[in-house]
Amino acid sequence: MTGSAQRDTPPRISARERGEHLDEPRAEVTATHSLAPPVRVLLVADMRSPTTWGWVDAVRSARVVVLGIDGLPLPKHRPLSANTEGSCRGVKQRLRSFVGATPKRLRATGRVRQVVGPLLASIKGRRIRRVVKRAEADVVHALRIPCEAMAALAACPRAVPLAVSIWGNDLTLQASESYLTRRATRRVLARTDLLFADCQRDIDLAGTYGLRPTTPTAVLPGGGGVDLTRVAEQDRTLTSHLSDLAGSGHRLVVNARGCRSYVRNEILLDALSLLASDLDPRVRVVFVDSAHDAALRRSIEHHRLRSKIIVMGKRSPEEVFSLFRRAEVSVSITDHDGTPNSLLEAMAAGAIPVCGDLPSIREWIEPGRNGFLAAFNDPLAVADALRLALGLSDAERSSIKTENGRIIAIRAERGSAGKHAAEKYGQLMMHREDHLAPAGRRHVHSQNER
Repeated sequence: MTGSAQRDTPPRISARERGEHLDEPRAEVTATHSLAPPVRVLLVADMRSPTTWGWVDAVRSARVVVLGIDGLPLPKHRPLSANTEGSCRGVKQRLRSFVGATPKRLRATGRVRQVVGPLLASIKGRRIRRVVKRAEADVVHALRIPCEAMAALAACPRAVPLAVSIWGNDLTLQASESYLTRRATRRVLARTDLLFADCQRDIDLAGTYGLRPTTPTAVLPGGGGVDLTRVAEQDRTLTSHLSDLAGSGHRLVVNARGCRSYVRNEILLDALSLLASDLDPRVRVVFVDSAHDAALRRSIEHHRLRSKIIVMGKRSPEEVFSLFRRAEVSVSITDHDGTPNSLLEAMAAGAIPVCGDLPSIREWIEPGRNGFLAAFNDPLAVADALRLALGLSDAERSSIKTENGRIIAIRAERGSAGKHAAEKYGQLMMHREDHLAPAGRRHVHSQNER
């Protein structure tokens, strides 16, 4: 992205210096416009996703009115049966359950989604367009590009600003895998009036996909950050069925990334094989949201450490956080990523992060200081990183926990993230009103300011 873009992001600084990145004008904007009417944001998102509801909670805490694609304010809490309209995730889930979740089959279903997703998104977007007009939304905000932003592009009239969030691998993987997705991504970013991303790398990449240099941007956690108030109140004990799987004497290594085409579980298993001869017998490695992965289960059945590997089905965010709190190490080996919510949660919970070495992850982890990184395609490097993380002294582990807690409090706390996002919405509305104001009125206002 070119240097003239209006970035609102933390500077590239070390973990030691990250506390100094906060910018003071943010408070001035909030104070000046505290009496302005709340911004009405119509959200196009996967409403089943905890990440979506994290964002909703964050911005609503800052007085933003969040509307669903029916034009009505969203309920206070995530429904048990959430509506998936406006998202291509329903197609994704049906394809996954039909073919079975193995990495090879997930890649195949991904290619199908890259063709079907953009086509369905434009059809859904045209239906949502009527709702946008009726609900009098100030902003339409799509949480990620495929397929939500593609639907929002068709739904959003030119007079209504379009905000877009980039999640995870929207640009590094999804946009590069098919012509249709790449073209749709370029169209979305060329129309975008406000861009959120969970890492600076994606802000930079967006410029190569047609984002205008003058478009306002902000780097914020895609799920609205970590609710530290709720974390402080949460029971520190595991629920009973999780406690049975992971006893009090065990040292837990938790992989919460599940089965996705870009998650390298096979590399992690190879790394564990290399550690088998000298691994502490108390160590247990937990794979969360992986029980449906037939290939992973077969690999574990023949693994040297099969008695020390625990495979779980899907767990609630609260249960996963409990696991992180109980764990010594969190591990996430991926070949594409943004800022995973699980990384932020693990850092907040005190688990030592071991991750694939990617530019987006380096925005959070300084190797050896507050976590460990390893080449995502090298089992030996992953094994070495795990060995280092498990071999930390109590003092070293405490130091990393303290540093990561400080980083989360400064850069990923939900209340601050919500206020920042609300300010960006408000600035977008003010810019739009100035743009739509009659030229004469703007001229008089300018003369009065002089």
